[in-house]
Amino acid sequence: MKRWNKAAAITLSAWFGLGGSLWAQSLPGGKPSVLPDPIPAGPSGAGMTGIPGGGIPGGAGAGPMGMPGMGGMVPGPLAPWAAPAGPPDPLSLPADSPGAFIEEGYDIEKAVFMHIGALGLQPQKVPSRYLSYTGPGPLDSGAPPTLGAQVNANYDSISPNMNWGFNATLGCLIDNQAFEITGFWLPQNTSQYSFVAPGSLNVPFQGMPLGFEGDNTLGAQADILTVTQTVAMGNLEANYRQTGWALREFELILGVRYMGYQEGSNMYVSDDGATYISQATGQSDPALAVNYQTQAFNNLVGPQVGFEYGSAIWRGLSFTSEWKTAFCANFVERNMALNRADGYNAFSIGNSTTNYAQVFSMNFNLEWNVLERMKIRGGYNLLWMCGIARSADLIDFNIANPVVNTQLRSTFFQGPSIEFHFLF
Repeated sequence: MKRWNKAAAITLSAWFGLGGSLWAQSLPGGKPSVLPDPIPAGPSGAGMTGIPGGGIPGGAGAGPMGMPGMGGMVPGPLAPWAAPAGPPDPLSLPADSPGAFIEEGYDIEKAVFMHIGALGLQPQKVPSRYLSYTGPGPLDSGAPPTLGAQVNANYDSISPNMNWGFNATLGCLIDNQAFEITGFWLPQNTSQYSFVAPGSLNVPFQGMPLGFEGDNTLGAQADILTVTQTVAMGNLEANYRQTGWALREFELILGVRYMGYQEGSNMYVSDDGATYISQATGQSDPALAVNYQTQAFNNLVGPQVGFEYGSAIWRGLSFTSEWKTAFCANFVERNMALNRADGYNAFSIGNSTTNYAQVFSMNFNLEWNVLERMKIRGGYNLLWMCGIARSADLIDFNIANPVVNTQLRSTFFQGPSIEFHFLF
């Protein structure tokens, strides 16, 4: 009962504020104190100039790091002369830079390049063209060959020689683009084949004019037939080249191309060239022989497109291949003439036409970078010309009424090349 009365008394005292001293303590008398701010600190002032005592409070007698118990810290803020050194100038951005992440310009490569070398191209044989048939002999009777006589002379017996010339290129390089003038020249080259069969060569001339009778009809039972082929070629191009940004191995080629192709044929027929030789001159009678001459001049001009591929192989050695095609107008001139061996002319005719033609060229090369700006290229070249006139097609045995043949053909050339490339 006493415990309950005691508890009730404590409860009532708390309720009426009589027991406040039991719940809290009073603050000390007087104005409350303000907590101080933390002392600013900076790196050790050892070695700083312009501050007494090295800029450290307490001077030389201060603690090991500037202030007793401060661990080397000093009051801040730092003076400009006391700040640590910043990055060197080469690592600083310019004052007008818009930001730290910018695309700075780069040096664009500009150079002049030159290529010079030698090129050889061999034309394919002319398609078969019968020139003579076997006939009665050896006497020069003038009788024509019998029905079913065998061919004993053919134009395709000629094996064209390799025609060597030079090639050259001059251009300028600007970054991934190039402009060039390039070309080659193959001077006139002659190939021939002779058939010698006394009294057994029968060239099927028809309607020989007066003065070309020969020995019982010129060309009948002849002794000698010599066929000659001449070839000359020139090429000139102006090209723009661009290397791809994504495919660095490929280079686009756009340009204009001119190609001149000249071909000539001469058929020499002697009635008695192997039978009757003059003791005075050591030659046969020129009045008993003829030269049948034909010429075809092709001038191709037009735009072209192509590409070049290049890939490194090993230690300065690389492989390249170039492919181009040109779409051309072909300005053709054809000429025909029959002359006796002493120069007497039977006829001279010709014509000019214009037709569509194409040129396809490709090469495969190995390149060796001898120096940083010099390399040697050796390769093999293939060339097709379609829609051209050929001299062998102009041979017309109807001498009384010759007609200029306007037939067009394609022809193929192949051969090696070597070049020296320089970059300046």
